[in-house]
Amino acid sequence: MSRLVLLFLLFLNFVRSQDILANVIVNSDLVRQTNKSVFINLEKEITNFVNNNSWSGNYYSNNEKLKVNILINVLSSNNNKFLANFGFQSTRPVFNSSFITPVFNYVDKNVEFNFEEYETLYFIENQFQSNLVSLISFYMFIISGIDNDCFKLKSGDRYYDKAQEVLNLASQGNFSRSWQPTSNDGRMNKFWLVENISSENSVEFRNMLFNYHVNGLDLLSDNIAQAKLNISESIIDLEKMNRRTPNSNLIRIFFETKSDEIKEIFSSGPQFDTSLLFSQLNRIAPFFSSKWKSFQN
Repeated sequence: MSRLVLLFLLFLNFVRSQDILANVIVNSDLVRQTNKSVFINLEKEITNFVNNNSWSGNYYSNNEKLKVNILINVLSSNNNKFLANFGFQSTRPVFNSSFITPVFNYVDKNVEFNFEEYETLYFIENQFQSNLVSLISFYMFIISGIDNDCFKLKSGDRYYDKAQEVLNLASQGNFSRSWQPTSNDGRMNKFWLVENISSENSVEFRNMLFNYHVNGLDLLSDNIAQAKLNISESIIDLEKMNRRTPNSNLIRIFFETKSDEIKEIFSSGPQFDTSLLFSQLNRIAPFFSSKWKSFQN
């Protein structure tokens, strides 16, 4: 691809851009390297890549943009080759409130990638650029899909399709093993994340994303009792999915993101019968049983 064509594509992407506002932090404390400029540049380039790219094709004002935090803990670095843990977090505003709710919280561990100082990162659809570009792009599409599902029922499909396209291309690259279904012992990995969220077996999960937020959190300022009931019912409905696909990575990620919030909602405010919710939570997410005890009837 000629440099002129590349610049033109990047320009088109920029004028359509700015739907995500990311805060990127690169932590290199574990790396014994006196020259930290490459890490500063890495942080800058990822920030520019996410914030100046078009993930939805829409333009939003600053207060409307999807807020994302990316924390990169560099584990090792040698000759432009890096090993790092990538943490991704996204949030959503709650209607008629100043409250910001966490939506997605996940760490992709032991990610290998190449990066040269002063390298410019760019995304071109249907082309593989690098493992770093693919990784960031994949999670921006996943996060955008989940965010859309939290506002409009099952509206994230096109973003999950984009994430799948990124995965398909990246699985043929130099770091293809991290994109395979067997990665990380075949459990929490990118392949199963997009596979599961796109599957009909996860219909209750996607319904829950909408009902929990739109019919639950967004209703808290008007009708706390009804909001609690709707949130409770949306969580209880996950039991159907849990029976079909035990130990789902989607359910695990959701409760790792939301457990503190759920505890806060049901352990305070107007009295609410939590007996069924408490019972189901201990089946679906027993790893947080200590938190569920705070609202046991």
